Amino acid sequence: MAVYYLSDLFQRFDTFLEVERNLSPVTRKDYSYYLKKFMEYVIRNTGRQPSVDKITPDTIRRYLEHLQMEHNYKSTSIARVISTMRAFFRFCVENGYIQNSPADLIRNPKLPKKLPIYLVDSEIKKLLSAPDRSTDMGLRDYAIIVTLGFTGIRLQELVGANLEDLDFERKTIKVFGKGAKERLIPVNRVALDSLREYLERRPVTDSRAIFLNKFGKRLSGRSVENIVKKYVRLAGISKAKISPHKLRHTFATLLHLNDVDILEIQKLLGHAAITSTQIYTHTNPEKLKKAVDKLENI
Repeated sequence: MAVYYLSDLFQRFDTFLEVERNLSPVTRKDYSYYLKKFMEYVIRNTGRQPSVDKITPDTIRRYLEHLQMEHNYKSTSIARVISTMRAFFRFCVENGYIQNSPADLIRNPKLPKKLPIYLVDSEIKKLLSAPDRSTDMGLRDYAIIVTLGFTGIRLQELVGANLEDLDFERKTIKVFGKGAKERLIPVNRVALDSLREYLERRPVTDSRAIFLNKFGKRLSGRSVENIVKKYVRLAGISKAKISPHKLRHTFATLLHLNDVDILEIQKLLGHAAITSTQIYTHTNPEKLKKAVDKLENI
């Protein structure tokens, strides 16, 4: 029977993630990091290069305990490690390297439920007023903030959007989400007007990107994060860690508060599972209280 070493299978797994799953380099790097750390742990404890058939559920459990005890991994980090293990060993089973996955018997840790951080109406108005729209850069930054806050697109979807993806006539923007899944998102008048105004003064370059840096190249995700932080500070918003992703939370929360169906919010956000969207049903205690009060009239 052939022996398959982890180090060899990691490369095959990465190719699978790139070609078959179409995952981004950043996501694949996370998978690779967790798997290499696991392999290093096994080598330290056995003194030899591990083959995949020698990995047992107990091997994985001991490793998870090691991460918790020696490296203070929290439950959210442990969950990511387990998710990586499951994906890798499932790949190994499907390709005939092993018969059963040792990760199938590993339970997920109980995760703390955290409510999403989002901006309220007054904070949104302050943030939108912060950019100086008399300048080209201020106009661009305003369009970025409006697009993030009023479409709910992900950071990488924003920086990856091209001119041909924007349809002013149909009032939509086409984005490519996780796993290169394509979806059309409706764009409201405020966002369309901000984009139209920015594009009229956008530098003429060979780049297809909607949003450009000062050198006429596609704007990076890190630059957008810094732009949002800058205007959060200028707007005097005291909430911690307001980021492009928190503007996505704000979009989803506003939809929920305006009685948009949770399934429709799921579609707009591009969530694969409804469980990722359901957190927004817990963002307005007053609304929930009113819903319960209605039962008094039954």
